[in-house]
Formats: sequence, C-alpha cells, structure tokens
Amino acid sequence: MPMHILEGTTIIDFTQFISGSRCTQVLADMGARVVKVEPPEGDTLRVMFSLTPGSERCYSVLNRNKYGIAVNVREPQGREIVLKLAEQSDVFVHNLIPGSLEKQGLGYEGLKARREDIIYAAISGFGTAGVKPERAAFDIIAQATGGQFWNKQESFSMPDNYWGDFMSGAYGAIAILLALIHRMKTGQGQSIDLSMQDVVYFNNYRAMMDKALGPVSAAVEKELGRRPRDVMHSTDRMPFYGFFKASDGMVAIVATTTRQWRELTEIIGRAEMATDPNFSDFLGQIKNHQEAVRLIDEWTRTHPAQEIIAILEGKKIPCGIAYTIEQVNEDANLKARGMFQQVRHGEYGAIDVPGIPFRFSGAQGGLRMPAPGLGEHSRLILEGWLGYTPDEVEALSERGIIRCP
Repeated sequence: MPMHILEGTTIIDFTQFISGSRCTQVLADMGARVVKVEPPEGDTLRVMFSLTPGSERCYSVLNRNKYGIAVNVREPQGREIVLKLAEQSDVFVHNLIPGSLEKQGLGYEGLKARREDIIYAAISGFGTAGVKPERAAFDIIAQATGGQFWNKQESFSMPDNYWGDFMSGAYGAIAILLALIHRMKTGQGQSIDLSMQDVVYFNNYRAMMDKALGPVSAAVEKELGRRPRDVMHSTDRMPFYGFFKASDGMVAIVATTTRQWRELTEIIGRAEMATDPNFSDFLGQIKNHQEAVRLIDEWTRTHPAQEIIAILEGKKIPCGIAYTIEQVNEDANLKARGMFQQVRHGEYGAIDVPGIPFRFSGAQGGLRMPAPGLGEHSRLILEGWLGYTPDEVEALSERGIIRCP
C-alpha cells in the first residue's frame, strides 16, 4: 500500500462553513491527520444541515477523512485541550474574524508558545491587515468586493457557485503546503494570512486586464468597438467562444484558431464566413458578433446536443454539452476517472461524495472515512493522543467542556 503524501502531518481544523473546511479536506484526502474542532453544539454548517432530516449527509462532502472533537474553548480547560493538541500538530487552520481567537489565547503567538514551528493559517474575508480587517464575510461578500459582479449592477441574481469559498480553500491548502516545504528547509513555522477578497481579485481576469491596459485602453476600445472588459461577458455572446442552443439543450463551442473557425463555418454550411472580412478574424467577429452568432445558432438549434458534439469533435473543434446537475452527476468521463465515490456512514449508510481531482503516478490520496459525528473522536483524542485519563474525560464531559458520543 503506497504511503499517502501527507501521512504523518497533523492539522487542527478550527474552521466552519466552506472555505476552511475545503482547505483541510484537500489535505485530509492526501493523508493528513485532520482534527475537526467544534463547539459542543456543533459548528454552524452542521447545525444548519441538521434542521432538515438526513441533510447532514452533505457534511461529508467537505469534512470526510477527518477526526472530530467537540470542545468548549470559552472555558480555560477547553482552551488547554486545544493547546495540548497544538503541541502535537503541524498546522492550525481557522476562518474566523481576525482577532477573535487571539482574545482566547489561541492566536499564532499563543500556539507558537506551545510549539515553536507550528504553521498557523488564518482565512478571513479581508485579511488580518488592511482596511477594517475585523469585517465579517461570506462567499457572496468576497465575490462582491472582489469585483465579480461588475456587469450585474442591475441584477439581483445570486452567484452560481461558492467560488470565493472554494478558491480560498484551495489557495489556503496551497499556502499551507508551501509553508510545510519552507519548514522542511529551515525548521521554522510561520503564520499565513489569506484574504478571500484577495483571492477573488487575483482571479478576476477582467479587472486585472482593465488595470493592465491602463493608458492604451481607449485605443483598444476604439479598435474593438467596445470596452475590452465587455468582450465575452455574460450577455455579450461571441461566435468563437460561447454557448449555443441545441434542439435538446445547450452546447459550448470554442473556435479561436483560423483552422477551427474555417471548419466550423463549413460545418454550419456558411463556408464564406471564413473569408468574409466581416467574420474572418477576431476583430470582425467581435464587431459583427450578433450576426455571426445568429448564423451558428440557426444550425445548432436543428441538431441534438450529442450529434453536434460528435460532428465538432470529428473536426477537433473544442466543444461540450452544458450539463444540467442531473447530467453532470452521470457523466461517463467523470465516472471513469473516479470522481464519483462513496463513504459509508454509521447512521446514513452510503453517501455519494466527489473523488479527488488530481492523480499522482506514485503516492495517492484516498477516502478513508465519512465526516465525523459531533464529538465522535473526543475520547480517542483525549485519552489516546493527549494522555487524559478516563476519569478526567468523564469529568470534562459532565461539566460540558467536551462532548462525547
């Protein structure tokens, strides 16, 4: 059995909701021993899921492969449990408002006093330094302040996904891995300050492009006939990169090279478009995009999605069906690559969860267990890892400082 990449690494997960849970889930999947620390009543996401019977199954999507302990850190004995656990841990992760854990002695300096080389990762809406870092944030706040809704000022539509949370979780995992490499080289731990707004802005291509163009933006706009930021946004359909209606759904088509565009125009029966100055290059296609899109739509609307894909793939034109939720959850390629997995839960039985989205030729990750029940491993961790006696654990439980099953 090959060794998991992060086997031997212990991580304290003091997070809630999505960003922090995704961060530690990625590390847990690769073999890290992750301990999910919750208050005795459960973290907020668990409580929300528990409001509708059976929905707690979803908790395993983000918290599989983790051990669970329930501790009241408002009490000194509860904080001491976390500090003792920190002595045996490599990484501590939280996504609370900056300053909140410092008040309880669980900030970076507090944990560093117990383990000099610990890595302390703090994920927050706006970072620990900057303008009003104490502001609370959720995904929609990070996306809004990262500029993702620049072209939806008249719309109240919600984000299609929790990209701010998921990206911040992924970048948090990357930062932790880099800090672990740095510690391997130097023996030194450090704190990591990750802002969700920073992450969203770092991936906001249109804002970055707009800023980079700077003094030449007016000239580029004159050449394109529109602001560069307005090319290919959500309502500005382009013939070389976009969605087209099929007779039974929708497909995405990309024809950005000369060869791809020529092949596409031949397929739709409009070969003259490849040489017509109005459509033969990017500038022409952008300026006359409505007519070009209309002509492609005329063809796609008369064909089923699978037939369109087969024809375009035969000519090596990038394309794909715009799946519904039901369709993507049955996709043959995702199934072949192991992205449909299950974990078995003692109460809920088999739970469908996503697989791991990267493969290695050597050591692998894997799914070892579902999300822990509330305080499921409290006794194991306290007695087996931290050296508490059974009587001490029982006393802590009776006082409400910990929760055991």
